[in-house]
Amino acid sequence: MTSSFLPKMYTFLTCSDLMFNGTLEGYENFLSFNDIRELLFARESESVIIDCYVNTCLFLPREENLDIFLNFGYLGSALKGYVQSCRDDKSKHQHFDHAFRKLDRAPNEFDLLFSPMHVGTNHWALLVIHIKEKEFHVYDSLRNKDCRDIPQYVEELKRYLKGKHIDAEKWPLRYPDPCLQQGLGDDCGIFTCKYMECLARRDIQDLPFSQDDMPNVRAKFALHFIKAYFNAQEHS
Repeated sequence: MTSSFLPKMYTFLTCSDLMFNGTLEGYENFLSFNDIRELLFARESESVIIDCYVNTCLFLPREENLDIFLNFGYLGSALKGYVQSCRDDKSKHQHFDHAFRKLDRAPNEFDLLFSPMHVGTNHWALLVIHIKEKEFHVYDSLRNKDCRDIPQYVEELKRYLKGKHIDAEKWPLRYPDPCLQQGLGDDCGIFTCKYMECLARRDIQDLPFSQDDMPNVRAKFALHFIKAYFNAQEHS
């Protein structure tokens, strides 16, 4: 690497231009290079990282090789927050409608529906709707079963799904065990992404990662996002 390249690389990593701002057709991505820096050098992970991970690391590979993945859908990381911030049923229904309209088929045609959940003030967990098994599963890297807003959100989903010809009223809410747990850091968003990857891929058994893997996982996420950005630029 020549010394003349270093300033250009520095400028690249600190620019504030948006990545994936309409460059990947059909996806809503608003990931900036500042988000990449935060992913690498900070520990918290925001909703934009989770959404971009699903779009680039799960949806795009699934389109290239359908045999590797189960038939999964994604409801977006903001849905729970939007729904539980509403005081009236009409507004809640509108947010559900917006999320479910983005699915590429009817809800009852999926094996799994993923709904990342912002829990409390600074924690992420994953809700998985098992359409075929008729169950709701929560994967929580802190295993916080006493959090009231998760069952409340599930009840809201049950009411909405009934209007989509899915009678989920008696579907149980389960917390699978074992469920890999994080350490003392702020890696809950990364754990949520890895939960989705392992559950979506047919060629992954169990949950083969741990807290010790998080620095490498963050670096791989960042590299993948940057590669996806330039690939999208080449095709746009």
